[in-house]
Amino acid sequence: MVSGVPGVSEREILASRRLLRVSEWELQQLLLDIHDGPVQAMYAALSQLDRLTRAAEAAAPESQAEVLARADRIRVLLETGLREIRSFIGAIRPPHFERQDLRKLIESFAIQHETTTDTAVHLEVAPDLPEVPVDTKIALYRVVQEALSNAYRHGGAERVDISVRTEPTPSGLGLVLEIVDNGAGFVSGEPSDGHFGLRGMRDRVEMLGGDFHIASTIGTGTEVRVVVPLFVHPGEPSA
Repeated sequence: MVSGVPGVSEREILASRRLLRVSEWELQQLLLDIHDGPVQAMYAALSQLDRLTRAAEAAAPESQAEVLARADRIRVLLETGLREIRSFIGAIRPPHFERQDLRKLIESFAIQHETTTDTAVHLEVAPDLPEVPVDTKIALYRVVQEALSNAYRHGGAERVDISVRTEPTPSGLGLVLEIVDNGAGFVSGEPSDGHFGLRGMRDRVEMLGGDFHIASTIGTGTEVRVVVPLFVHPGEPSA
């Protein structure tokens, strides 16, 4: 048995890890499709808009002002959409994801979150943190994404503390991720509204044979604690 999910064998955990990597690959393909499809179409629209603007500038003065005003509004909408899509792609799938270590991945996203939300994010990563399998990096990165998003959107947090370290567990060495915010919190220890994001965090962690715990009370913020086993099956890459 593997600690964290009673009744689940190591073979099942390894299968879940492979499934997690496949799901991430499919997400990458989706992001590439977005980049090569809608994004390129929006750039093409901007190019056509430039042509329309030049034509309007050569038109009669009485019709020129309205055409240019509409063109400006269209340009603002397209440029805003492009910025949002590029930001979304960058956050969901950072460049060179597989080759970056966990510290760098979380640090980069924390900086981006601080920049876009004005939330103070304090990150502590143990200096002796080992290399971890790519499926573990995927799961923990997604947990950090969701926890920071929830702290900002639902909790109104002004500060979030993130720590990553290793700890002994009954089944061996475990990787511990803790995320604590000073937001509004919620009433019960486990939200009962079927929150998709929270379920997703728990599912990803349990697919690795890990433990997921969330605790919160009104006015004291929320704490997310994750512990996943550190092991790499023979023949599987560590990153």
